[in-house]
Amino acid sequence: MNLVESLSQITSKLNDLLIEDKGHLDHPEDLIFLRGTAGARDAITKIESTIKNPKAITIKWDGYPALIFGRGANGKFSIMDKHMFNKKDGAGRKVYSPEQFIAYDNARGVDRAELHDVITNIWPGLQKASQGTKGYYWGDMLFGKPLQDQKGAYKFKANPNGITYTVDVDSEIGKLLTNKIAGVAVHQYLNPNASSTDEASSLDGTIGNLKNNSDVAIVPSAMPVIPDVSVNKGLAKNAKDAIAKYGTSVDTLMNTAPQARATFNQLFTTYINKKIVSGDLNNLLDDFMTYVENRPMTVPMKKKIADHLNNNKNGIIGAFSIWMALYNLKMSVVEQLAKAAEDSPVKGYLQSGQQSQEGFVSQGLKFVDRMGFSRQNLAAKR
Repeated sequence: MNLVESLSQITSKLNDLLIEDKGHLDHPEDLIFLRGTAGARDAITKIESTIKNPKAITIKWDGYPALIFGRGANGKFSIMDKHMFNKKDGAGRKVYSPEQFIAYDNARGVDRAELHDVITNIWPGLQKASQGTKGYYWGDMLFGKPLQDQKGAYKFKANPNGITYTVDVDSEIGKLLTNKIAGVAVHQYLNPNASSTDEASSLDGTIGNLKNNSDVAIVPSAMPVIPDVSVNKGLAKNAKDAIAKYGTSVDTLMNTAPQARATFNQLFTTYINKKIVSGDLNNLLDDFMTYVENRPMTVPMKKKIADHLNNNKNGIIGAFSIWMALYNLKMSVVEQLAKAAEDSPVKGYLQSGQQSQEGFVSQGLKFVDRMGFSRQNLAAKR
């Protein structure tokens, strides 16, 4: 077990068991819950744009932990996690050495000894890679010790609940990983004056202004093989027809909920993740009503929610109908991307041995086989 795997096993227990870490990336189908019919239409638009611009599709690496590193306006180098970066007083962005990182944790009574070892190990390499740049890079650790050539391939797994990768040693990425003590896949950029990860923008598969000149590999997220993707016109029509049929009812359901919109949305997204863990996407409506009845909440609020749902049954039917139509449309794209990845020098595998990637990213959304990677990952966290 390497350092990153050990760290992941410890800290994954602290994560919410049912809600996937968004990282500013939503599943296209979930936009019906998050933003109503406007979100659903946006999902279709972005799926269609993904098909038209396959060069812009990137790999969603299954790395761990997620780190933000780089230089602020003062030019000083720092490494932090998302929560440190977002700390309102800016203290988390004023950590300029491994020793200060450790002191920061000690001051707030947090014991992250495993992470401290990771930070100390990769600090010099990432500092060198960012020399002469401004701004921060958001990425994920892929491995934390030198990789061994295993019959022409490098093999690593950062997330114990996730994807095992193999990379052809003689490929472009394979050569990049050779003789490196660690690898970090970067995917987003934050300007040097940013104060929140909400300001992050995609690197579009590049490594920005970073340089691969140190003992830490900076891994781009561009797909090694550009996929050939086409739209399934029947599935696209089904999604648009569902929105036309149920849109008004869904928006009424969402916009008149008796609790904060974000909290009400979470009833649906958390429930969907439970269904995914179960491996069964049938009976979405009936199982949802049972789920809400059993969900812990105050008696008055439970009555308000129950009354609201009972008065908006068509909206619930519509929400799940649109969700399923969008999911099927998205999966038609995911399946084509997965097929293209089979010819890539970077291959991923689920615990079952099935070849799979965590997913792909395009147009600010994540294209993931939720009954594959997501189910495995969420089930392990339970």
